[in-house]
Amino acid sequence: MVATTLATTCCLALSSILPGLVSHPNSFIYNSSQQSYWALQEVNVSPSCIVSPKTAQHVSLAVKALSALGTCKFAVHSGGHTPFAGSANVASGVTIDLAKLDQITLCGNKTSVAVGPGQKWGSVYSKLQPLGLAVAGGRAASIGVGGLTLGGGTFYFASLQGLTCDNVLSFEVVLADGRIVTASASSNADLFVALKGGSNNFGIVTTFTFRTFVLGGIWAGDVIYPLSTAGDNIKAFAGFVTAPDFDEKASLMQTFGYAAGFSAIVNALVYAEPVVNPPALQIFTGVQPQLSSSMAVTTLNETAAALDASSPKGFYQILTSISIVTSIPTLQKVFDIWNASVPAVADIPGMVWSITTQPINNAVLAKTVAPGNSLGLPTTAPTGSFIIVELAATWSDAGDSVFVTAAANQLMANIKDAAKALGSFNRYIDLNHATTGQDPIAGYGSESKTKLLAASMKYDPKGVFQALVPGGFKLN
Repeated sequence: MVATTLATTCCLALSSILPGLVSHPNSFIYNSSQQSYWALQEVNVSPSCIVSPKTAQHVSLAVKALSALGTCKFAVHSGGHTPFAGSANVASGVTIDLAKLDQITLCGNKTSVAVGPGQKWGSVYSKLQPLGLAVAGGRAASIGVGGLTLGGGTFYFASLQGLTCDNVLSFEVVLADGRIVTASASSNADLFVALKGGSNNFGIVTTFTFRTFVLGGIWAGDVIYPLSTAGDNIKAFAGFVTAPDFDEKASLMQTFGYAAGFSAIVNALVYAEPVVNPPALQIFTGVQPQLSSSMAVTTLNETAAALDASSPKGFYQILTSISIVTSIPTLQKVFDIWNASVPAVADIPGMVWSITTQPINNAVLAKTVAPGNSLGLPTTAPTGSFIIVELAATWSDAGDSVFVTAAANQLMANIKDAAKALGSFNRYIDLNHATTGQDPIAGYGSESKTKLLAASMKYDPKGVFQALVPGGFKLN
């Protein structure tokens, strides 16, 4: 009751300073915002009201008021693709939905593009594609610009362009006291670095300015194999990511997946030119037998849309990950542990149960330039790469959530234990594929965390984004 009363007070205050921009339960705008989340866990979280700012000034007024009141919990909603409850929504509090901050503006003779946090990557790609341009964004079209970028951001062509956060030229950000500042390499440089991996801990970004790069047609698709090819596919994966003559135009994600009573291995292959079956990817296209292949000359936008179609809204979801040093024995263990886990979840309605391995190699690490980011990654990895191991689980019924969550946690614990036993565990946790109970910011290392805490003290001395914004991953 106390929380509800406080939230009502805050909602009334916001309505008075932002007339027409605050919606309440059962209104069309409120319901539309709630239904825009990817996972049902977030849809089922009910804020007392939702603020829908249209400008950075609106965001400033909202944050300044909430900070001054000091009593209401609030959340920041960009794309809403993080699935765990409360990540970008808040029960009996205020959610700031950035959907209307959706500008896409080319700048600097088309060498950069300013994008609002309410945009989705598919729309950005569609805007740039006719110009023969792209940005280093999300793999799926419906992923929001804001959360992915502030969490680091892996991209199809990270080996060619670097992580998403390393492609940001500047942030326009609203601080806890309502000030609107620019963070770049030359202005508020410590905040610039902190935002690249520091998530929602420093303010609300209202504009991201990314550098663009030239991109035309690409060769992309999925090759699907029976589980009997696991050994050959794992060997190919390890050879691909550690190759001394690595082709930076080539990209790979390897998935061990179960859905609808069927298990398979899927290699998602992408090449940054419209070259059919380039030499760098023949190590995978040559693995036999194959069940199907959708490889074709296509576009980045179409590739992102296709991935989106394979993971629609309206289900319960888990995303969680660890990372490992590249090792064939460890990758084989990952497969074996996943395969052994399938029978326990196979009969759950709507179940999709997959492990995806995604390489971060020296080509990616080398693209980080001064002043750097907050991820704590080396400029080179000891073995030439490490691998993000991500579990994705999808199911239909809320009643299965406790069981699925326990099964997911056990699967990842087993993989982590196996990696430690083989000496290939890596501390890094991809914030964009982390879940409750994980601490990705600690995984950045003590030096990075110390700098993040210092930036928080400087730009948010009252700890507004630590105390009043409970969602996401906090510095402490």
